[in-house]
Amino acid sequence: MALFNSNITAAAATAATVVPVVTPGLVAGDDVLAASMALTTPTPVTVPGMVRPYLAHQGAAHIAINDSIARFGCALLGDDMGMGKTQVLVGLIAERLVKGGYALMFAPSMALAGYRSDLAAAFPSLRLAHLYGRTADLASLPAADIYFISDDAQSMQAWTTNVTVENRGGKSVKVYTANSLVRNAAIITRDELHRDKGSEGKASGLRTKVMMAVGEAARAAGIPIIGATGTLLTNRPVEALVPLQILGGADLVKAVTPGSKAVSGFLWRYCAPQSNGFGTKFGVTMSRMPELHDLLRRTVYIRREKSDLGEALPHSGWIVKPIALNGVLTRYRRIEREFLDLVREEDGPEAMWRKARAETITRMTAMWQEAGAAKAAASVEYIADLVAQGRKVVTFYYHQAVRDGLLNGLAKAGISYTVIDGSVTGAAREMSVDDFQNGTAQVMVAQIKAAGMAVTLTAAADAVFVQVPWSAGDLKQAADRILRVDDRTMARALNGERITWHVLQAAHADGAPTFDMAMWSVLETKAKVCDAVNAGREVTMSDDSVMQQALEAWYPQAQRH
Repeated sequence: MALFNSNITAAAATAATVVPVVTPGLVAGDDVLAASMALTTPTPVTVPGMVRPYLAHQGAAHIAINDSIARFGCALLGDDMGMGKTQVLVGLIAERLVKGGYALMFAPSMALAGYRSDLAAAFPSLRLAHLYGRTADLASLPAADIYFISDDAQSMQAWTTNVTVENRGGKSVKVYTANSLVRNAAIITRDELHRDKGSEGKASGLRTKVMMAVGEAARAAGIPIIGATGTLLTNRPVEALVPLQILGGADLVKAVTPGSKAVSGFLWRYCAPQSNGFGTKFGVTMSRMPELHDLLRRTVYIRREKSDLGEALPHSGWIVKPIALNGVLTRYRRIEREFLDLVREEDGPEAMWRKARAETITRMTAMWQEAGAAKAAASVEYIADLVAQGRKVVTFYYHQAVRDGLLNGLAKAGISYTVIDGSVTGAAREMSVDDFQNGTAQVMVAQIKAAGMAVTLTAAADAVFVQVPWSAGDLKQAADRILRVDDRTMARALNGERITWHVLQAAHADGAPTFDMAMWSVLETKAKVCDAVNAGREVTMSDDSVMQQALEAWYPQAQRH
């Protein structure tokens, strides 16, 4: 089974080597569309101070981003995860800093080690300083070419904005404006831009409000701003609205929304708004997803898939393995029966979702967690078989109860392991990764959200998902930890080795499905919506939420068992 493959052909991308003619502020033609997926350039791209040359696709991205900046003052580097976006961002920074000045780089703190490593390998002469914490002293900034600002909300506010309180409609409202550190920058980059998605198309949350202020200041001052994310959206197109506003303001949003005179037109065209009596909920206008992807590419979006690199990367695939469990599903069956009785009383899953959504989610989460905990011991046996073959393994989980079961089982089996979860940060996180990549740890036990970005785990060619997340984007981010464009991965391609993702599903002793299987079937389908915008794939699914679809998929299965 293949998930997350692009429909962009390598032949078409390779042919796109002509630098396009740009018209500021306009949706571009087919030349720009081709450049947005180009894999090569007519001649190698060089940048002052770069000692590790670009790969061909990185040079193509560099050119396309500069063209996007010429049109809109911004760009969105959406390359698939693990394709070397970091060096491209730093290369663009180095090019701008030839004339002097400094760059601002917003990114999660956990990405700092990766940036330092890339700078040492590719741009050793560039100086990086880390700005973080709730108290900022702009008068005593260390000398640096790049100021890396941790993207926790408090650090971002302290170092980059001024806050005033205004009376609006009788209410006191905090207003954020960018300070001199932002206004005087030569270039601004925002890695993991999807973290600024806000809520339902609104710039809610401190971090998002700060980035909106930074983007507004960048446009006013003519400072180029570049966003980077392999998952512009992880679930629904509404998630792209605020990030696009951060980069290009209302003009960019209107450019990707034909005929619209306001930002809200994006919601009506792409997000299938529905009033639920308490407000508006947004889904997916399926027929418009290819259009949105196309217009993004014709404006600011540069995107290539790892699959576009062909034989440069190993072949890869997914294995879905139902595990029949005997004697360990007692608690799961009790939780499932109680929920099933409740759904029947409410006249089925649709009525249950409509009348008691919060309780429904709580009950489904309980089944999800318990199915994971029940299969922990069997999962350790599966992992042990891979380790016995001399393979390193990354195993992903979501809930702490599942992690505890995995760690107990690995310890009893005498298998060395290391862990990444929300409590493992800073130097401890770097040591954990190094122990797996270069040390003796045979298994990395990784929490899906905590290990879903800014970590390379390519010492493993196998990742075992003991649990999968609700979000197709989160699943892909986790999966891509073991498939990145680095020396290990390319060596595997030369040796004919494969990358394999294993999805372990709890099943009853007679093989009957649990909630695990319903969740996976919906997640597979949901991935198509994400890829429709991120990678341009066709969409063939309804716009209902993942959770509601999982409920509806589980209900008939549970009734039969």
